[in-house]
Amino acid sequence: MTSGGERAFAGLVAVLLVMAPVACASTHSVESAHRAIDAELGALPSAAARVCIVRPASVGAEVTMEIRDNARLVGATRGRTFACWLAAPGEHQITSVDDDTGPTLFLARAGRHYWLHQDVEVLGGDLHAHLDWIDEPTAAEMLEACTRRVIVSVPGHDDRTDVVAVSPAL
Repeated sequence: MTSGGERAFAGLVAVLLVMAPVACASTHSVESAHRAIDAELGALPSAAARVCIVRPASVGAEVTMEIRDNARLVGATRGRTFACWLAAPGEHQITSVDDDTGPTLFLARAGRHYWLHQDVEVLGGDLHAHLDWIDEPTAAEMLEACTRRVIVSVPGHDDRTDVVAVSPAL
């Protein structure tokens, strides 16, 4: 049972989610994943890192899984999608709905790209997810399986990196 506040928040997240078709990475070179993302989202600001979570499998495709960075909503995924956001240099705790491994911790460095695989499985009839760090070639390969990027946006604003807030460090 959920509280009224949780239902209202879930409704807000549903309103903010927008599906945008994208071309996925087409090569497996070491820099292809971040080049494809930067081509779509714009150059990475020099004072931030870009973090992307890739969910290439179709298991539980219709279930949206929120992603939080230091408790702040930064995106969400569905099956065969990915989500990216900007992170300020410093310590970050990334969490995903139904993540059975707890928060993923890391120290963001400005100008770097970070990649996580959101592995979703059905266990005992329930969906479970966990986040695993992946390298750039693996991210490029997984992006090829993606059909869309899930974004969080505000109606009336374009999906531009110059209007995207940077998730603060702890």
